[in-house]
Amino acid sequence: MRDMTDFSRHELAQVARRYYVDSASKVEIAQELGISRFKVARMLEQAVATGIVTITIDDAGVVDPALSARLRTHLGLDECLVVQGRETVAELREDVGAAAAELLTRSLRPGNTLGFAWGRTLTAMTERLTTLPPVTVVQLTGAVGSDLSDSPVEVIRRVSLRSGGDAHAIFAPLVVEDAATAATLRRQPDIARALSLFDRVDVAVVAIGSWDPPISQLREVLGRDERDELTARGVRAEIAGILLTADGDLVPDFAERCLSISARQLARVPQVIAVAAEQEKAGAVHAVTRSGLVSALVTEQRCAEALLDLPAVVRGAGR
Repeated sequence: MRDMTDFSRHELAQVARRYYVDSASKVEIAQELGISRFKVARMLEQAVATGIVTITIDDAGVVDPALSARLRTHLGLDECLVVQGRETVAELREDVGAAAAELLTRSLRPGNTLGFAWGRTLTAMTERLTTLPPVTVVQLTGAVGSDLSDSPVEVIRRVSLRSGGDAHAIFAPLVVEDAATAATLRRQPDIARALSLFDRVDVAVVAIGSWDPPISQLREVLGRDERDELTARGVRAEIAGILLTADGDLVPDFAERCLSISARQLARVPQVIAVAAEQEKAGAVHAVTRSGLVSALVTEQRCAEALLDLPAVVRGAGR
């Protein structure tokens, strides 16, 4: 009787090609070659064992249900989605953005008001949105920086195209020189109209910025002296222009110069989805969840594992 190891690479490759490439069944292959289907199964096993067949599972962007559930409990959130991310930061943003787009799509209902902030992961998210129910879209912050592709105005334009609903932009910077200038701008008709919608937001989507380590577009546009002063006051994270300490406490005064949703208003939004695509942002994510300002998180595996190494968050601090 012929030993299984006597089969040549050609014979093993032939059977493997018929099974894996041509999708022929083991019974069909056995009939073609005049052997038993059990022998076909053994040949396929040998093809894998000898490296003729290699199997690769591409799980990038796939949600890990078990890890998601652990992180949801650990952070005291209503929902967490943790994806198996790829290697580069750009790829991670795409993977997290795709999962966030799916969550947003199933969260919205016709007639809702959707608030959207800004950030590079949110930009990637908008590229993965296909269709949304008809909703009103409002920009939650003024603009940061000069990159039009990442600006909140461009972000809500893309989102509104997917929904077919009204879009309300804030054509002004997020941070201005002083509180008096901010107050004047808030009275401008178009800006006042957008700000008036903040109390009606049903679902908000925000990105998380980190100040330590520095991964924040807002931090980048502030002067060095102001960055140093805010860091000395304990700023470690931000969402929608809201500055937070590591304990999740608000840093006062800064909001007076901002054209953005307030912490009080954000805390009253029924569902706030936060996105974070880098492991280095784990400390900032932890601070944001401790603030109680978000109810859902979409992130990637390495950031999730880093968060699980930090203390558990007690639910109900701010929501």
